[in-house]
Amino acid sequence: MKKLALISLSVLTLAACSEKEEYHQTILNLASNDEDVRSYHIDPATIADCIVDLSSKKMPGTLPFEPRRAEAYEGYTKMISLKTSKKPAEVLNELRESFGSAKGLAEAHMNYSKSYLECMSTLTNRALDEKEEVEKESAQ
Repeated sequence: MKKLALISLSVLTLAACSEKEEYHQTILNLASNDEDVRSYHIDPATIADCIVDLSSKKMPGTLPFEPRRAEAYEGYTKMISLKTSKKPAEVLNELRESFGSAKGLAEAHMNYSKSYLECMSTLTNRALDEKEEVEKESAQ
């Protein structure tokens, strides 16, 4: 019985990790092509990590390997990939169903957007502070 529980837990953990990794990779791809990220010389991997960490805090499920959390990662990945979808109307209907309603989808989008803006703000300010320090050192 203990072996079965351990195997089940391992499978759930690996499944959730793959959904989270796909979500991270999608964000990384978007950040790599983002003009703001490039202009402020922010590492796309750093902002992707930040967004995943922040947005994950408000996703359903308390543990990373819960089925609800894996479904949330899948939904968020589809949501941020909607613009590149070949059938956006169909995907939008799937997203509404996945998040339970249009309101649930809107809340998920707000969570992602808020995480993106907060990470951009923090990392941009950090980049500007570092630039100021370098300029002060150069002036001396």
